[in-house]
Amino acid sequence: MDNETHRLEVGRRIKRLRKAQDITGHELAKRSNISAGYLSEVERGLSAVSVDKLKQIAEGLGVAVDVLLGDYPAEAQDQNVIQIPSALSSAAEQLNLSYRATLALFQGQRSLLARRSKSDQSEWEVDQWVKFYEQVKDYLPDVKG
Repeated sequence: MDNETHRLEVGRRIKRLRKAQDITGHELAKRSNISAGYLSEVERGLSAVSVDKLKQIAEGLGVAVDVLLGDYPAEAQDQNVIQIPSALSSAAEQLNLSYRATLALFQGQRSLLARRSKSDQSEWEVDQWVKFYEQVKDYLPDVKG
């Protein structure tokens, strides 16, 4: 595969995953700490993307870099793989959250952390997820207060 074709494929994967998560280019750019214009160029295959920027975009989407590069088996790519942290999974089970509400909580946390400095970004423990849930539960889908 030549460089241009590879750029186009990576860009298409990024855009497909972004749309599957129902987030805007501006939101993903903010989560990834890159400009929206640059993200648009990457999604359209007009700009090459460095490994560091690709990592940032993957983190913004909550997926492994391998998914963006196409190194996952085809069936995994088709499922729009999102990695839910184990602490969130435990908190969701404890709180009896639906997958949709769990994903919304995860995306809300990603958005919150995107606005903070990199030094503030560590993996959350179960109790932090529960506390965050209590603060935002009125805004989550499928949650009865």
